[in-house]
Amino acid sequence: MQRRILIADLAEALGKSEEEVRQFLEALWQYLPLAIEVEPPFVRYLDAKIEGVRSTLEAEIKGLRSTLEAEINGLRMTMEQGFKRAEERDEAIRREMEQRFQQMAERDEALHREVSEKFDAFHREMDERFELMHREMDERFGALRREMEGGFEALRRELRQEIEAMHREIQRLERWFVGFAIPILLMLAGIIVQNLVRG
Repeated sequence: MQRRILIADLAEALGKSEEEVRQFLEALWQYLPLAIEVEPPFVRYLDAKIEGVRSTLEAEIKGLRSTLEAEINGLRMTMEQGFKRAEERDEAIRREMEQRFQQMAERDEALHREVSEKFDAFHREMDERFELMHREMDERFGALRREMEGGFEALRRELRQEIEAMHREIQRLERWFVGFAIPILLMLAGIIVQNLVRG
């Protein structure tokens, strides 16, 4: 039973089949110059050697397994840390983008308010200017109308005075003509009468 286990362990450790290991051991016993009475100690020695090799292999395999597990765990931790850093970086980028979008929205809102305020101020200024211009034109038109009305009134008074003066002059001429024409007519009539009498 123990030999069968030993052969199986050797086959596994050497990467051979159990039949190949059995044939190798049988050939080895044939060529070794050992007496029958010393065979059991040799077998025990061989079993001890094989056990040592098996223990060494198991220890190396265990060490390799531990090293591999440690490397795998280290790689896993590194990958997890890398994923975590990537997630943190993505989160930081997302927050930065959100902050930038928020800042852009705030700037757009501020610009919109500024443009609206400037437009409202310009609109009020234009309304005030139009109102001032309208009042100024009304005042100028009123002053011009008053001036024209005053000029027309003065012209009417002047024309009225000139007409009255002409009327008075005509009356004076009429009185002068009447006062001058009657004696002349009487004198002419007298001359005509004398001529008629003499004829």
